[in-house]
Amino acid sequence: MTKDKTKPDRQSVRKKLSTVIKGQLLMEAGYRCGNPRCTVILAVHILEDHHIKYVSEGGGDEISNLLALCPNCHTLHHHGEIPHEAIRHWKGMLLALNHAFDRESMDLLLYLVQTHNTEVWYTGDGILRFAKLIARGLVAIAETDLVAQRYTNNLKLTHTSHRLALTESGVMLLEAWLSGDERKFLDFLGKPHLLLQEEDKQVEDAEKKKSENDNTLA
Repeated sequence: MTKDKTKPDRQSVRKKLSTVIKGQLLMEAGYRCGNPRCTVILAVHILEDHHIKYVSEGGGDEISNLLALCPNCHTLHHHGEIPHEAIRHWKGMLLALNHAFDRESMDLLLYLVQTHNTEVWYTGDGILRFAKLIARGLVAIAETDLVAQRYTNNLKLTHTSHRLALTESGVMLLEAWLSGDERKFLDFLGKPHLLLQEEDKQVEDAEKKKSENDNTLA
């Protein structure tokens, strides 16, 4: 079987990204892999610039069509272990979270998920770091404790410690982000699945049309 020379393969049309685009991509992802469950820290030399719409399908090198991935997650995607829907959703969530929060707030959300089985107490200063997330209703103070310390000169100093927890909304947002499930994100937003239903219908129509064409050619 001879190769169709009228159709350039993916590698022949893919261009090397400029340093500027790579820098923007890394900053967008906070120098982390775009898979929120992955803990790999990225740098220019290990950045895998994944095209959400493949180059072979006409996808360009615009930052909006790129997601920063580590080599392992990029390979998992192209082997079918990470679905395209998750890649697209992670990109959308990254843009939404970057718009709504700073990188520290996003990291604090992930930290609360990782330490949810551990009893961690915070001082008043520590609570201030979660202020944006508390104000957005994603995190709440679950418990407060008054701590007293006695000194040798009989002076007593008291301070409060607080334990934090994700709210129901915070849990919904994190589950949607980590799972790459767009339907869960729409549930978090309180919106019906009309957009996804329309996309599903378009995919179903396209598959039906392809099947009809294949039967005609047969």
